[in-house]
Amino acid sequence: MPYQRNLFWICIYSSCSLFFFSALIYDYYGPYSNDYGQLANENISIETALEQIPTCTPDDRPRQRALLYTLQSWIYFAQKHKIQYWISYGTLVGYVQCRGLLPHDPDIDVLIMAQDTSQLFQLSQLNFSSIYKLKVHPQWYIVGEDKRSYFHSEGIHFVAPNARFINRKDGIHVDIWPMYDYDPSRTRMKKNSKPILSEYNNNYKWKSSPREWTFPLEECLFSGMTVWCPAQPEKLVANIYGPLSVNISSTTCVNGSWVDSDNYQLAKSMLNKNVITKTTNNKEVY
Repeated sequence: MPYQRNLFWICIYSSCSLFFFSALIYDYYGPYSNDYGQLANENISIETALEQIPTCTPDDRPRQRALLYTLQSWIYFAQKHKIQYWISYGTLVGYVQCRGLLPHDPDIDVLIMAQDTSQLFQLSQLNFSSIYKLKVHPQWYIVGEDKRSYFHSEGIHFVAPNARFINRKDGIHVDIWPMYDYDPSRTRMKKNSKPILSEYNNNYKWKSSPREWTFPLEECLFSGMTVWCPAQPEKLVANIYGPLSVNISSTTCVNGSWVDSDNYQLAKSMLNKNVITKTTNNKEVY
């Protein structure tokens, strides 16, 4: 009987401690919702999700925590203001590879249709939070990062994304990238061409994909949080980063540091050799 009583109080203490810790997290990050009970539960879910994300350096866990809570706040912000977005780039790679945050990822990436940036610009003028701010590039309507300028005096330390949702306390941010419904690298569209969407690739060159790879958007779970995902995420990851990135991480932990993965580089080298061999064989056939 004493053992059962002690076990009962241990469970109560553990539950209260976890709820109290979630309350502290809420006070620090201050997401957008009036439902405190719901937020406390979601904060607990984030802490649970963090347990599944490996670390390599002492700075990893604080950064990972800040990223997930900043993403949570962006989700509330986007939902409140009816902003259509979907996860992209490294964040999408994380979803495809492990259904959540890549352990070494320094930021969160989302895409919006470029024309929707005008809505973000209006929202950026509002003092909506003491913790978060929304910065929109003054030249967001100019297509191409090489044609834009930095505006450091205005806190615009970026040129390629159209906007950033920034956590003032940690400096962690959500990069908001533009998606175009045409190919900016082409001066003329082909007749009867299928609908496409274009975004930057990892070298800041334009990369197009069929519209049906992105739309209709689908809800998906990312580190325990419901976000919007493109319709065919694996195809988009392969289109931007290559087919290896669907299953293999390009970064690994070695002696307490994140470094380029030898396995990834080896697989990439073998894949390139196979492509060259097939190309040579095809030429010989003809």
